[in-house]
Amino acid sequence: MLIILSLPAEPRSLPVPGGIVVVPLDGADRYTEVSLMGHRGIFCIEEKERYAIVPVPLGTRKGRYAIRLKRERAKPVDLPVEIARKDYAEQHLVLRERRKVNPEFRDMRRIEREAIRKRRDKTFRSERPPKVDFLWPAKGKISSPFGLRRFFNGQPRAPHRGLDIAAPEGAPVRASEEGVVVDAGDFFFSGNLLFIEHGQGLMTLYAHLKRIVVKPGEKVQKGEVVGYVGRTGRATGPHLHFGVLIDGVYVDPSAFLP
Repeated sequence: MLIILSLPAEPRSLPVPGGIVVVPLDGADRYTEVSLMGHRGIFCIEEKERYAIVPVPLGTRKGRYAIRLKRERAKPVDLPVEIARKDYAEQHLVLRERRKVNPEFRDMRRIEREAIRKRRDKTFRSERPPKVDFLWPAKGKISSPFGLRRFFNGQPRAPHRGLDIAAPEGAPVRASEEGVVVDAGDFFFSGNLLFIEHGQGLMTLYAHLKRIVVKPGEKVQKGEVVGYVGRTGRATGPHLHFGVLIDGVYVDPSAFLP
């Protein structure tokens, strides 16, 4: 059974491609899993309120879908949800380093190895309850919002799956919430990249860092400095690329930020 509760200010439901759906829950039922289109979500507790959050993949078409809630010793519950259409703007960028647009043969093996590593990182999942009271990871101006259809040197590339925060090189980057460092390293496109898991597959990533100051397996606290703003990898200037994933699905970080 579902009841309507007053939801927290963050995260906010964004039932669009690349967004999230926040579902209030009845505390009487013990739910074991929540999913949308096969992608698992997370369960959160806000004081005495319980709710679930499911990701909406960026490529989702407009229409009606079902959120599935599994319960202990009971039939699953399917909740209808309408996903609205959203047209994301285009962004055209010019890079002087052509290898970051059209990698050479010598780069491809590295890129393939890193793609496998990233897939493993993105699907890491612990069972600890997540906290979602995120803070901004860096101080600066948003230079590129989530979802932009991107063109590098006139060539179409994958949509922008994060939020770019323009900030001075060397400015501190802080963990948005407490969690555990899943991976950290230097990647061809992402530069110095850091993954932090916050529970049940909720993850944040921090890319293009000048320097990383934490290590895989290390527990970090909310607001702790984990690195410094840089321009490593495929970047046109110093900034932080901040991403949020649920069950490996990139979602709009603005839904979680105050």
